[in-house]
Amino acid sequence: MLGRFLHVQHPTAKQAVITAIDLLGRAVISAAEIGISFPLQRRDQLLEYVLTLMGRDQSDDLVDFSIELLQTQTVALSACTTLVSIEPRLPMETRNRVMKATLGFFALPTEPSNIVESLITNLIILLGAILLTSGEDGRSRAEQLLHILRQLDPYVSASAEHQRRRGCVAVHEVLVKFRNLCSGGFGASGSYPTLSLKHIDQGGPRGSSSLPSAFVLPNRDSLSLGERIMAYLPRCADTDDEVRKVAIQIIALFFNISLSLPKQKTSANDIDLESSYGALSSLEDIVSIIRRV
Repeated sequence: MLGRFLHVQHPTAKQAVITAIDLLGRAVISAAEIGISFPLQRRDQLLEYVLTLMGRDQSDDLVDFSIELLQTQTVALSACTTLVSIEPRLPMETRNRVMKATLGFFALPTEPSNIVESLITNLIILLGAILLTSGEDGRSRAEQLLHILRQLDPYVSASAEHQRRRGCVAVHEVLVKFRNLCSGGFGASGSYPTLSLKHIDQGGPRGSSSLPSAFVLPNRDSLSLGERIMAYLPRCADTDDEVRKVAIQIIALFFNISLSLPKQKTSANDIDLESSYGALSSLEDIVSIIRRV
């Protein structure tokens, strides 16, 4: 019966179907918050339906910018976030499919601004939900973080200013969520924190709890700090004020996260860590100079 919903054509009908799926998913999450187990057996199938109704395939061909389609896609991204946030966690292949089907929205034009901005906001929230509900342990979550960040690289370095702004804002928000996830702790068994509807929108638990043990946290090397800094450092001298501001915040966040994580066990043949962190200190000085310009 669910398959019949795929044949609706009118934008209002599509939005109604997607909203119904979203509400169903939110009901499951709300039930979990009060300790009622109500598994959504066809979660993955519903997610496929939403992607189909959204009107996007896996290509980056953004041809139709109609208001009705953009509104449908905005609602669909919200539903995707809800479905992604329901346990059990999505298989890697499904997560990658969702990302491939949605990341192209960062290339949308700026108008109509009110609808496009809402769509981009929902997309960034979706990326945060994918991060929060992925990985088996700290290291695999760090790998998922890097995967998301690398997928955003083309937008961070795009020729269009509005794409660079969107890309940098998305990177910053995902990093904030990863930092909060580190502070909140990774379950020793690899489980992720129970997500409420509020957590989905705000990026997970926020608190001042002490860092978890090194056993469940990723190590510093897993963040590929050098590679990431090289990706964002040019944006600190960007022609756009907002891009420069966010790029500086991104680099500061990377330092903050990296230095809070446990060091990897070293041997006599390893790189001199004092020299490495001396170089990082010099880079911080450069960022400080750019901040004052």
